[in-house]
Amino acid sequence: MRERDIVDELAEAWQEARPGMDASHLHILGRVSRIEAQFRRRIEAWLAPFGLSWDMFDLAATLLRAPGNAMRPGELSRWCLLSSGAMTKRIDRLVAAGLAERSPDPADRRAQLVRLTPAGLALAEQAVPAHFAAARALVAELAPEEREVFSGLARRLLLVLEKQG
Repeated sequence: MRERDIVDELAEAWQEARPGMDASHLHILGRVSRIEAQFRRRIEAWLAPFGLSWDMFDLAATLLRAPGNAMRPGELSRWCLLSSGAMTKRIDRLVAAGLAERSPDPADRRAQLVRLTPAGLALAEQAVPAHFAAARALVAELAPEEREVFSGLARRLLLVLEKQG
């Protein structure tokens, strides 16, 4: 018999409460939600020693991989999957922490660039490898073949959802 989790119990509870209602979606969506919550909790814990929240780390890591460690806010929004308003708030927090700065874009005076400061670059250079190592350890319980299958199925579902808007 396979090991059971809270999502199995949740689906069973719905089946008992409403026998005619199909709750099979919970086996995927419930688990995706629970996995994300578990990852987020762990990520916040291992970023705390760097003084970073996930939001700050995500922005700093995105700038770290950008040419010249700089990007326009619109590009950052795209890579961080945020609205422009949410990105502005995130940039404000990183700037207030002294980890990033805004400057005019030399290619277009109407635009701005967000760039890591030397302190932001140094912190990102430390935090990103630590984050990657800890994240890889989280999925190490799955064999490489299992990770590939999981990744492929998750990609397929994400593409379907993104096409639907």
